[in-house]
Amino acid sequence: METLPIELLHRIFDDVDTETILFSVRSVSRLFRAVVNTYNRYCLNMKSIPKSNFYLLCRFIKPCNVISLTLSNDEKSSDQIDLFVSLVRLRQFTCLRSITFLNIDQFQLNFILKRINLHSLISLSFTIRKYDDRRMKTTNNLLLSLTSHSKLRKLEYDITAKRMTKVSWPINSTIQYLTINNSITMDCLLTILKSSPYLHTITMKKKFDELYNHRLIPKCSSSTSFQQIRSLTIEELNLTIDELESYLSLTPSLVYLKLIGEICTLDGKRWEQFIELNLPHLNKFEFFFTHWDPVNRPLEDLRLMLALFQTLFWTEHKKWFVNCEYYFDYSTNIRIYTRPICKSTLEYKPQFKKLSLSTIDEVIEDDPSKMTNIESMVFKWVEFLSTDADEKVCCSINLLCSNKYRSVE
Repeated sequence: METLPIELLHRIFDDVDTETILFSVRSVSRLFRAVVNTYNRYCLNMKSIPKSNFYLLCRFIKPCNVISLTLSNDEKSSDQIDLFVSLVRLRQFTCLRSITFLNIDQFQLNFILKRINLHSLISLSFTIRKYDDRRMKTTNNLLLSLTSHSKLRKLEYDITAKRMTKVSWPINSTIQYLTINNSITMDCLLTILKSSPYLHTITMKKKFDELYNHRLIPKCSSSTSFQQIRSLTIEELNLTIDELESYLSLTPSLVYLKLIGEICTLDGKRWEQFIELNLPHLNKFEFFFTHWDPVNRPLEDLRLMLALFQTLFWTEHKKWFVNCEYYFDYSTNIRIYTRPICKSTLEYKPQFKKLSLSTIDEVIEDDPSKMTNIESMVFKWVEFLSTDADEKVCCSINLLCSNKYRSVE
């Protein structure tokens, strides 16, 4: 390897984690030490790192060679961000393209953003652990300055809906990817959409703020639409079908749509008609709907419901295949979802009796191909302690799923 050009070694380093480069490769020889010292594309991820390695990384790393930085105040290292700030010189981080702060305190966020050179920043992600209303104005000004930055393309944030109403959004923002990890009012969302002509991908991890849901239809005229949005993901969905259709009508150019949550209707025919009329460009539709039913349904009712997702539109034209699961032991709920399952976390109830149907002709029970996107599973079962009491029990195991080890609870 010592005969390889430095540029090629650096390309290899692009696929190697920072700890391996600094702790293993660097100590091989003087040549490798020199190659490591000149490498300038380090991705420094301090999340869940052992404290001994944390100190060594802060000692060995040259801030000017770091392009990606992740810091986290998690349960095992609640003071990591303060410790990091005390060990490095923030102003020497001059080439950062990506920053991620997990569970950061608001005063820490302000302190760091004021001192790090953000000229090259393309991606910013943060979740605030502790708020301070005295610093809200400063935070707002910093975020406005960042979102006005011409190079920033990706923004992911976790700010409460109440505080988000006070954050200004620049006109003609260059943001292309937006992820919202907290609830948001429709007023705020509309402001962002109106001010972001380049925004094409939105992911909303929490539901709309319930206090503002009813204000959508009066505030949005039928002519309002945001043609720039191509991809939309909404999780923790809890809307009527009329509300949902009203929201989706605002984004007629969608190519990709993912919906997860509770919904009051599972009418495949209505979805077909709405998509053909309002979302003509949609070519990938993923959903995982849960519907609570007050009465036990016979198998024939489920077959009739699933038949509405088995028209030529679904199976031939779009090739969107749907599964239906009906649990009827201790609660009556219907799960209906596209294959493979689009959720990253799935709750599994092995003791509950269920009916399973699919729009695919040959169904393999517990087919592993439908679990491709699952990263963690929660197994639950019920042990009856008395006629009117039960205890829910969870356990953690390791699971080999889709050729990767995934976490299972």
